[in-house]
Amino acid sequence: MAHDAHPLTGAQARAYSAPTDRALDASPGGEAVVRRIPRSYAFCALALACAAAALFANHVLAPRLLERIPDGWSWQSGFVGHAREPDAKGTGFAPRVAALYKRQMRVDGAGPVPGTVRIVDDYTMHDVKTGKVIWRYTVYPIADRRTGAHADPKYADEILVFPPNVERKVYVLRQNYVEGYPMRFVEEETIDRMTTYLFEYVGTIEYTASYRGTPDYPGVAVTPGQEIKCADDVFYLRIWVEPLTGTTVKVAEGCEAGDYVFDIKTGERVKPVLVWSGDTEGKDVMANIERARAMRLRFLTGNYLAPALAGLALVFGAAMLLSLRRAA
Repeated sequence: MAHDAHPLTGAQARAYSAPTDRALDASPGGEAVVRRIPRSYAFCALALACAAAALFANHVLAPRLLERIPDGWSWQSGFVGHAREPDAKGTGFAPRVAALYKRQMRVDGAGPVPGTVRIVDDYTMHDVKTGKVIWRYTVYPIADRRTGAHADPKYADEILVFPPNVERKVYVLRQNYVEGYPMRFVEEETIDRMTTYLFEYVGTIEYTASYRGTPDYPGVAVTPGQEIKCADDVFYLRIWVEPLTGTTVKVAEGCEAGDYVFDIKTGERVKPVLVWSGDTEGKDVMANIERARAMRLRFLTGNYLAPALAGLALVFGAAMLLSLRRAA
């Protein structure tokens, strides 16, 4: 008895039952031809994708998350304090008035070189009762995105804002009217359950440039050989900083002895300028704390999550390559 069908061998049966590895093509003669699709291609592609994901997380995502001054960054605060302007005779100071200090720093665009940003740093003092501008000063520094330091080589090693991972040391601050003065670490303080570092400068300060005037503030005229300083070297500036992100939470500053025009050569007082002092008000302290908490989450993500994702991607890619070698 003749048979038209023949039993399949074991190898043929396995080949026929593995459609994931093979495909059927029609040959010119009409016969079905079995074509193997290499499984190694898929494994290699996935391994490369894992490596690319690891590189992205470690070299793109993490650095962006850890920028001290990211795109859209801003910091603002209101200060409650007082001020005394010169009296009518110009020999002393008028009675004290309540003053509101408004401070804002924000990104104004990209800096002249990659990795830098242009900042608008505006500081205004108003008479609470009349709304009169008592003093105003605006500067436009260039800062390093990553650290918050000044990008201008003239101010190397000086900071515009405190950097991430603040250390307990002396930082030279150049910010608005403060033109390169040492802020020393004093102590650790807790504000609304948040750990902060207190930095302080007390002593002499010269800030003639900050009194040059703006469109809404006439300024104070000085002649060559004169400068404006805080009398008796009792200027003080205290800044409370969240240490992981460098975010300023609270500020206290002032010159209770009064700013005067001084003769540089003799050191004599020429005329009074302003008595002033202020402290960050309560609602702005809380707003700064919330801002610091949001920045902390961003930094913790950059410090831990992004490297963890990179590590997982590498492990997954290595596992696939190992599986491929075993299959071979």
